[in-house]
Amino acid sequence: MAFPFQKLLFVSIIFIAVSAFTIPFTQVTAQDKVPSSTAEIGNGTVQNKTSPYPPYPRQGNNHDQKGYAPATKDKDIQVSLSLKTCLKYALTDNPLIAEARLGVQAGGKLVESASGRHYPKLSIDSNYTKRQDPFPYIPAQSNTISPHFSDEFASWQFLLTLPLYQGGQIINGVKLAEVRKLIQEDNLTLTRNELIVNVVNTYNKILQLRKLREASQSSVTALDNQLQNAQLLFKVGRVAKIDLLKVDVQLANEKQRLLSLDQAIEVSSETLQYLMNRQMHGPPEPLTLTDELRAEEFTPDTAKAMERAKEKRPEYLLATRAVEDAKLTRSIITGKLLPSVGAFAGYGDQYGFRPAYDEANWIAGVNLNMFLFDKSLYADIARERLLEDKAQKHLQTVENQLRLEIQSALSAIKESRNRVLTSGQVVDQAQESFRIEEFRYKSGAGAVVDMLLAEAAYVTAAANYSQSLFDYNAAVVAYRKATGALEDYLQ
Repeated sequence: MAFPFQKLLFVSIIFIAVSAFTIPFTQVTAQDKVPSSTAEIGNGTVQNKTSPYPPYPRQGNNHDQKGYAPATKDKDIQVSLSLKTCLKYALTDNPLIAEARLGVQAGGKLVESASGRHYPKLSIDSNYTKRQDPFPYIPAQSNTISPHFSDEFASWQFLLTLPLYQGGQIINGVKLAEVRKLIQEDNLTLTRNELIVNVVNTYNKILQLRKLREASQSSVTALDNQLQNAQLLFKVGRVAKIDLLKVDVQLANEKQRLLSLDQAIEVSSETLQYLMNRQMHGPPEPLTLTDELRAEEFTPDTAKAMERAKEKRPEYLLATRAVEDAKLTRSIITGKLLPSVGAFAGYGDQYGFRPAYDEANWIAGVNLNMFLFDKSLYADIARERLLEDKAQKHLQTVENQLRLEIQSALSAIKESRNRVLTSGQVVDQAQESFRIEEFRYKSGAGAVVDMLLAEAAYVTAAANYSQSLFDYNAAVVAYRKATGALEDYLQ
């Protein structure tokens, strides 16, 4: 039978075991916990559950349970969007961002799980047995204390275990979990950067295509007027039929170019709405983009470009985390070769039913476990050492890649800026030449071939100018991506 002093002794043991939990161990700091509303990435704050941005402009206010509004069927509705607004919608609603945020939250739980190995573990074990023949469920304790037999018996036991020393496996496991949580945060930053780059370039591409469309539309209008004039002149015999056909063919070519531009604009608009996670059913709605495609003054800070890239680029940070991951993994495996020490305490009771008898008991002690030889552990350590060397080489590759991307972006900025200046002058000259040749042809002093060549030169010059503007802005985007400064677009 369980005596009062035994129960008092068991309670004392439990109290001592819980008090031992106060030994120093690595804890999850407040910075390591994943907040429910925001996740800090770099200098920017990624909104999680509550977004400060207004809902994406859609027809009506009916939203489904997932927060998406049904796509409007009115094709005439105009949606005015600035580049900053598009970026805010994309970073708030895009499912890729939501997926990366969930990865960060999962990383936080991984840290909690690793830290939980410092805590005591409490378990209960119970059983019930029915046998054909009686069985000594309580063995003999001495020559004078005989065993207790029964063909039906049961038992239960509470067991408390506490790790005292595990060769650094628990501490390194917490550090490894924190590194892997940082990897998830870097993946979120990488996803954000790719999304920002795609939104900015798509937005600028739409602006470029619309500039091309304006030039093509003006060319179509001018050629259509020239075709009508040529038809009148042909009727009175002032121009040859070949001249009429040349104007007609050129007009058909420009109309085809106009249709191609309309299709390209539609595809780019669909891409932009996809990046903003806008639900579409059918043709996309026309978008009114409020920004202009221009070459804003941009002076890169070349002196600190590489330093900032190492601090901000998620690709570089991921490479450094991989090195830390390999080191900690090797330390954990090495810790398995060291002794493991733990304390345990328990209290239980055993019952026999025929004849009726029960006996309570408590246990307490310390256990030690150590591998004397395990070939697989040595192989695992050698493997992790190789993986660490591999991660170091990858880090060097990423560093060289960063340096190359920065230099390439600087060269692209310089080259495209020069093209913007020269092609802008060419557009003005080509437009004036087209106006002069058009006037000369109307007055009968010029040839239709000269007018058509001037018109083609004007369209080509407009295309080159808009392309140079797009290339310049794309080069600025590439430089900001290379130096980890894409958050500037959100300022």
